[in-house]
Amino acid sequence: MVITMLKVIYDGNLIREGNKILEASSSVTFIKTKEHNIIVDTSSKDKRDIIIEGLAKLGLSPEDIDIVINTHSHWDHVENNDLFKNARIIDYENYKSFEDREIEIIKTPGHTEDSISVIYMDYIIVGDASPLKDNILNDIEPKLNIDEKLALKTLKKIKSMGKNIITGHEGIYFIK
Repeated sequence: MVITMLKVIYDGNLIREGNKILEASSSVTFIKTKEHNIIVDTSSKDKRDIIIEGLAKLGLSPEDIDIVINTHSHWDHVENNDLFKNARIIDYENYKSFEDREIEIIKTPGHTEDSISVIYMDYIIVGDASPLKDNILNDIEPKLNIDEKLALKTLKKIKSMGKNIITGHEGIYFIK
């Protein structure tokens, strides 16, 4: 029997001073499906040990991951892709070619043109379509965006799904 699961390995971090970003590292999420061991977003280089330790607590190593999904291509979401040497990298350019009956990947533009989100069971991992819980709670588009109206439309679409939301930089927002 294969046990499927979702586990946030690292909640992410985003520290600003006014409009200046002082520190950024994305949330890192592990998904075990019947077919794959998946990491969604690999965060910044300084979180490498946290990722390795988080996987070890699950009885895994980076070599056990066969799929990495990047919600978008910003550095603070992709810097540890090289840690997963056996993994196929899935991003906006090739997400339609990825097949796993338990995972759905959708476009969620606004923060960037190439933003995607990952739906698994009662969860949606949204990257910076919602970097912080405050974006969800107060219907605020991400500060960094290519189109404010599009980013807000995407955020509302995500919220309308009624799923628990794993933000880009602040872990899980549980829908009640």
